[in-house]
Formats: sequence, C-alpha cells, structure tokens
Amino acid sequence: MRGRSLIFRFLPGLRILIFLILSGYSGMLFGGISSVSGGYGHSLYVKSDGSLWGMGRNSSGQLGDGSTTNRITPIEIESSGVLSVSGGGNHSLYLKSDGSLWGMGDNSDGQLGDGSTTSRSTPIEIESSGVLSVSVGFYHSLYLKSDGSLWGMGYNSSGQLGDGSTTNRITPIEIESSGVLSVSGGDQHSLYVKSDGSLWGMGYNSYGQLGDGSTTNRITPIEIESSGVLSVSGGYGHSL
Repeated sequence: MRGRSLIFRFLPGLRILIFLILSGYSGMLFGGISSVSGGYGHSLYVKSDGSLWGMGRNSSGQLGDGSTTNRITPIEIESSGVLSVSGGGNHSLYLKSDGSLWGMGDNSDGQLGDGSTTSRSTPIEIESSGVLSVSVGFYHSLYLKSDGSLWGMGYNSSGQLGDGSTTNRITPIEIESSGVLSVSGGDQHSLYVKSDGSLWGMGYNSYGQLGDGSTTNRITPIEIESSGVLSVSGGYGHSL
C-alpha cells in the first residue's frame, strides 16, 4: 500500500482553503466558483468565467504554471474555457468546454496518459474532444466520454483500472464501452455508476471498500448494487 492515509494526504490542501477563507479570500473562492477540488497538498478551482486557478504544493508541476514552486496565493492556470477540475496526489486534470481533457503534474505512473512517465509542469492535452467528466485517484486517472465509455490510466497495482491486470498504463485504456453515467477515483480503488442505476467497483479492497463481502482486491469490475444508485464517491479506504 503506497503512502499515508488519504486524510493526511489531503489535509494540507484543506488547510490552504481554510487559510484563504480566514485571510479574506472567501469572495474569490465562493463568489462565482463553479468547481473546486483538493489534491494532496494543492487546491484547484474553476470560476464562473471559465478560468482555472490553483495554489499550494507544486513539487511536480501540478499547478501547471511552468514551475515547481509552491504557491501560497492563487495563480491563474487557464484564463477561460474550463468546465471542471480534479486534483490527485500530485497531478491535476481538467475538462474544457470543447470536450478536451488536459493534465499536468506527476506522471511517474502514467497518470497523465501521454505515453510517457515524464512529469509535466505545463498542461498537456490528453483527449481533444468528447470528454464529459473526470475524476482522479491518488496515482490514477479516470474519465467518462460522451458515448458513455469509461477510460483510465496510471497506477494499477491493485487493479483500480479494471483491465484484468495489475500493470500500470501510460496511455488511456477503455474500461467500459458504454452505459456509464459517473465515476469516482479513490486512493487505489475506482467506482462508477451505470445508466441502469447499478454501481460497480474495482481495485484495492483490504478495508472492504468495494462492498462485496470480502477484503480481496478486484482487477475487473464487480457489481456492488444492481439498481437505484445516483452518485458515488471513493475515499482512501471507504466508499459512499
């Protein structure tokens, strides 16, 4: 199991948000904010004008400003056109209004999906069109396309990419070909909801976070609920 508890991993990012609120940045954070996401030690948010902003830890270039300098006040990453953002351990992905998917930061496990394991301090394009949503785990990334297909890349030691292996993937692989409505990346597990209301999961399961009555890791998706599910979120060792 890599790293520390997700609570401690993401605590620095939460501290930054609290600091900004207490320091008078609450208007910046909550006035006209359309999306927000906290990574391990960094925070990201999208404003109503489509601009993307970030602050905090930047050791792998996860703030996309061309440096690896930590930022104690928000910096603008994109000036317009951003719809949503998701922060991982030390990487970040965001979705633009044209359906393109972009990423930056740590890429040591291929979590940016660009065919390399080279970290990026400026945003790179992962998909040029057709992406509807994105969610990242600590070392892996997941996204949903407009045809209902589910894709993933990055760290796969526990089977969190659901491809039947534990091999890391440096380019996106298709997990489901259709019918997926939403997805969430946990620390080393992944969950998604299908259009029939069923809930599926794969990856690390030592705490029972896949809800299948076992603590056995799953390298292919298993059905957790057969119907009635609307949304899902994966944490460090639990799922909701």
